[in-house]
Order: sequence, then C-alpha cells, then structure tokens
Amino acid sequence: MPQIYPDIDMKRTGLILKQKIEQAGYSVKDIQKILSLSCPQPIYRWYNGKVLPSVDHLYVLGRLLGIHME
Repeated sequence: MPQIYPDIDMKRTGLILKQKIEQAGYSVKDIQKILSLSCPQPIYRWYNGKVLPSVDHLYVLGRLLGIHME
C-alpha cells in the first residue's frame, strides 16, 4: 500500500501524539470529549499511525498541549 503522506512518518507521529497527550495527563476519553468525537476510534487510529488528525483537531490539540500543530 503506498504511503499517503510520503514525508510524514505516520507511526512515529502517532506515538509522539500519544506520548504528548499522556504526559499532559489526558486520557483518550478526555480527548474524545474535548474534540466532541462520538467515539474514541479516531484517536486510536492516530495513535496507531493509520490516519492523521484533521487540521481543526490538530489546532485544538496544539493549543491544549502547548505545542505547535505542525
């Protein structure tokens, strides 16, 4: 399967995202609620490097975690 984003290591990005969220003291349930997601599956897909968060979710996560969204 060809990589969708050839310049982005999605697995590594997912691991970093998970690490930053956990270091900030948030659970998957917390992030689900903050982002108004109906289920937690998208967050687990981010963590596993299957997909990337949408731009609006990246923006909120960046603000929440105190990091740049890029």
